[in-house]
Amino acid sequence: MTAEMLFSFIGQIVLAGGGGALIAYGVFQFLGKSWIQNQLAKDLELAKSEISLLAARRMKLHDREYIVFPEIWSKLHNSSESLERAISGFKEFPDLDRMSPPEFAKWLERAELPEVHRDYLNAERDKNQAYSRILDWRALVEANNDFLDFQSYYQSNRVFLSPDLKEKLDRIEALIKSVWIKKKLDFDGHKLSEGKSFLLEAHEKYKDEIKPIVKEIENLFQEKLFPGQGKAR
Repeated sequence: MTAEMLFSFIGQIVLAGGGGALIAYGVFQFLGKSWIQNQLAKDLELAKSEISLLAARRMKLHDREYIVFPEIWSKLHNSSESLERAISGFKEFPDLDRMSPPEFAKWLERAELPEVHRDYLNAERDKNQAYSRILDWRALVEANNDFLDFQSYYQSNRVFLSPDLKEKLDRIEALIKSVWIKKKLDFDGHKLSEGKSFLLEAHEKYKDEIKPIVKEIENLFQEKLFPGQGKAR
């Protein structure tokens, strides 16, 4: 049966004064039960096919999330930890100023330092302060490298993340960069007015803003990876 024949038949029923129920009954009688069932079956198969396609796409997205979540968390954790080390004032090393010249020369020979740092230490009278600055610089470089590693991976994979996660990761990205810059300004000798240092600001920002949002991100990841298992402590 063609569509023309179907519409012609319906038109005849309408002209005859048939109502909606009459039209439906007439169409059913005219087309036959098997034809209608066949059309419904086709529609059902098409719907099932579309649902299967959507489900497959969703499963692929979930598979990608299970890869991305642990990697982003690992890189974020590394970045946060190395930043904390960079702004920490605690350093443990031998008292270089109390060493005799031969003792210092022997220590320097064993130390894993590039030539430029060896020359710097040899030239400075206050060797403890000089070595402390070397350690500060190395910590700054490590923190920057870890941050760039996290940032690069996050930006490359943000398309797979939900808006709530992206909002928090964007925030932590900006905070880590801000605290690193404050530490670098302090390292370079810059001071804030009113007797407050950039390093103190870095400490406060890390404690009051970075640590809480890192915990929030951890909880979000766990909720998505392990639904219904509760938040991280």
